[in-house]
Amino acid sequence: MVTAMRWTVFLLLPLLARAVEIGGSEVRTIYVMPMRHGLDQYIASHIAREHLCEVTSDPARADAIFTDGLGDSLQQQLEKLHPTPKPEEPKPAETVQSDKSASDKDESDTKEKPASPKTFRDPEPPHASTFGKGKGTLFVVDSRSRVVLWSVYEKPVASNPHSLDGSAKRVVHQLKQDLAGK
Repeated sequence: MVTAMRWTVFLLLPLLARAVEIGGSEVRTIYVMPMRHGLDQYIASHIAREHLCEVTSDPARADAIFTDGLGDSLQQQLEKLHPTPKPEEPKPAETVQSDKSASDKDESDTKEKPASPKTFRDPEPPHASTFGKGKGTLFVVDSRSRVVLWSVYEKPVASNPHSLDGSAKRVVHQLKQDLAGK
């Protein structure tokens, strides 16, 4: 019995270790949004390498979003992934029909104009360019509550791969330190 419990704990330990608490929210999966000069690829690599949490390529599965900008573009993307529940509309009162003969109903049905088809178009999403975003501030945002869970400023140095990898390493190291301090 004790041996079976030890094996169970041994097998479940990696699953329990993958969830991290960031800003009071439990984060198991994180999606890294596209960033300037491909910094997102380096950050995703370092998060996975440090085993902080699972990096996903599907933003709908993510508990949190790692991004370099906040605003309307991010809000619209989060709204597509996890729509805000809308309050239920009150049901209209049922109308009382008058006593019409069947022939009157047929005549009124043919006299009514057919309803024109309604077209619903999604509003044009804002341009999601990474040019001109806040340079250096990175955020971890809860994908459902839209609360900023963590942020850091990493001064952008250069756009060469070595500099980007170094920046990503420092950002993930800072995140790991902040998580360890809790």
